[in-house]
Amino acid sequence: MKKWENVAQGIAIVIVLTLISFYFEKIGISFWLKYITIIIIIPLVMYVVSKIKVLQKPVSKKRGWLTFTVASIFIIFISDFVLK
Repeated sequence: MKKWENVAQGIAIVIVLTLISFYFEKIGISFWLKYITIIIIIPLVMYVVSKIKVLQKPVSKKRGWLTFTVASIFIIFISDFVLK
């Protein structure tokens, strides 16, 4: 992970896969429609993240992976306790 943009894209994918899929299951959207929507949302989120100028700054590999790991664990932990 060479830029903060890559870290933010990874975190965005975790958020989309964790929160959106749970929300779609809760409202009862069919299996194929859920995954088609996720396939459309992920590139859209990546495009938006790539346009944020603050995230274009470089980051060390260690700090990038550490931030991604901690944020992913936090998001999954919060989604398990808050959403269920």
